[in-house]
Amino acid sequence: MVTTRPYIAYSLGECSRYMSNPGPEHFKYLDYIWKYLIGTKDYSLTYDDSTIPILIGYSDSHWGGDYPTRRSTTGYLFTFNNTAISWSSKLQKTVALSSYEAEYMALKETIKEYTWLKLLLNQLSSITTTTTTKDIYTNSILYTDSQSAIQLAKNLEYHARTKHINIQYHYVRSNILSGSIYLKYIPTEQQLADGLSKSLDYTKYSTYTKGIGLLSSSSLPSTALGGVLESI
Repeated sequence: MVTTRPYIAYSLGECSRYMSNPGPEHFKYLDYIWKYLIGTKDYSLTYDDSTIPILIGYSDSHWGGDYPTRRSTTGYLFTFNNTAISWSSKLQKTVALSSYEAEYMALKETIKEYTWLKLLLNQLSSITTTTTTKDIYTNSILYTDSQSAIQLAKNLEYHARTKHINIQYHYVRSNILSGSIYLKYIPTEQQLADGLSKSLDYTKYSTYTKGIGLLSSSSLPSTALGGVLESI
């Protein structure tokens, strides 16, 4: 999950919440995960060097999805050259009172990861480039399927619906105002982080795996195999 399989992150996160006291149903879910890995052992993350390098982030949440605690799940994913390079799926630390609040809290975690990735990519660029270049990853796009979260990030006024939000989450707003990142709306059907915050049906799953560059080696031309990461 950490290195090559983003879309078992949510399933493993669900199972890990019951590690201290697992029941028969949890072992059944683990068996499903093993069957999936066996059935997709020829799948790999594949990088395409024919496109312009660009860092794109996707942020999503599942409001109140953890029924014992009613906490929401944050999911984020970053792609580079149309293939996933970083992803996460984990419970939020506090209970969100609305879906847009959960999305806003997810944006905070996503932008923290973006900040680190931007620094890393610029360091790699300075090493591999002989000429002096500017910060080519200063501005990047971050997609969310919540219009309300975008408006909250841009709105400078506090009101009764947002005054209780912890100050740390307004880190999102400071990054928007500084212009270091741009928030854009994306329909849920195209949200690549959707599978990191909730379970998906087969049709959506198939679309999302293709969107992050997780492809079967049998469907790749021989010239592309050099860009394939070793699969599980």
